[in-house]
Amino acid sequence: MKNVLLMKSLGLAAGLLAASAGMAQAGSIYVETIPASMPVAQKEVRAALTHHHFKVVMNIDILRKIKAKQKILHIPDFNKAGYSDVRAMVFCNPVLFSGLLNGDPETASVCPLNLTMYSKGKVTTVAYAERSAYTHGTGAQAVGEKIDHMVIGSLKSIPGSHS
Repeated sequence: MKNVLLMKSLGLAAGLLAASAGMAQAGSIYVETIPASMPVAQKEVRAALTHHHFKVVMNIDILRKIKAKQKILHIPDFNKAGYSDVRAMVFCNPVLFSGLLNGDPETASVCPLNLTMYSKGKVTTVAYAERSAYTHGTGAQAVGEKIDHMVIGSLKSIPGSHS
């Protein structure tokens, strides 16, 4: 039992190290483009997630919050790419969370689910870190894959979206 926990811990550490070094599993971030400004895209993403059995619990206007603190933070080259809006959306599905918890308690750390939206003008890009990259090889692998399938299906269902 101790060896199993050690191996899981080493595997998790290796996965985190690879992700932090920019070498996460290929395809571990799903990107969708929506031909709409942020306010419209945010409503569309929320509606799509809700339709696919997720509950949006929080929206964070990241760009506005950081801009408000920029005099204190002094972040060099802040928003160098010139995005007009950057937001995060936090959402969940209690049944899927329970599946993670029951399949492998450590994988429950991938919840709550989140995605980041960034826009320039009338085009918004949505980035979602696939949870199967973290649940691969665990007792919750099937749940991680189901989460990804549902979230990506939600994003693909938005009219005009294309990855």
